[in-house]
Amino acid sequence: MLNQSLSLLNKGNFEKISDDFMKEGTEVLLKVKKVQEKYGKNDTDTFINELRDSIVGDYLGFDLVNTEKHGFDCKNTKNEKLLEVKAASYDASSWSATFNDTTLEKAEAFKDEKVFLALAIWKDASDLLFICYGQNRGIGDFLESKVKWFKSGHTVRSTQTISLSTLVNKYNFNILAVGKSKQEILKILKKNNRAFSNLNPSRITELKDFKGI
Repeated sequence: MLNQSLSLLNKGNFEKISDDFMKEGTEVLLKVKKVQEKYGKNDTDTFINELRDSIVGDYLGFDLVNTEKHGFDCKNTKNEKLLEVKAASYDASSWSATFNDTTLEKAEAFKDEKVFLALAIWKDASDLLFICYGQNRGIGDFLESKVKWFKSGHTVRSTQTISLSTLVNKYNFNILAVGKSKQEILKILKKNNRAFSNLNPSRITELKDFKGI
């Protein structure tokens, strides 16, 4: 019998396993498998991350993607700028850039004027709505303070989170509209969070007008 005093054991929404869902999902995965085999990307999580990093980096004007686990995600050979790419789901309760197990070295790197951060909002597996991007040494200061707080003896895992609204309103990040028009993205932002109610439309750029970072 389950220990009913543990709330974790009572969480979740369990539904009957769907044969149709498994069949159609497997057909999609078989197509993904062929691409993985073609490019030698056998680890599925790594494959998806590298693909999404490549897409975001390409839109922002970067030409190299990092195929290793450590280091920043993209690089621009013309100006030596580096890019860290984060992703959030459109259906998530909040849109945030999450940093797991950040080191003091990486926190210091974010203070460099050539290190940029991007938060991409995806509606589903392939529908990229917009990218929040920018550079601000304050992010490095924030990460540094959190890492030091963790190292001072706190047992909570060293995970840092910066919301989309904070990136825009505090760190002066801009928005690149990818899958929709500027006005459509502005409407989505205002609907998601009242913090965007006074957002100047000039902070949002459509692809046709974007010149890259």
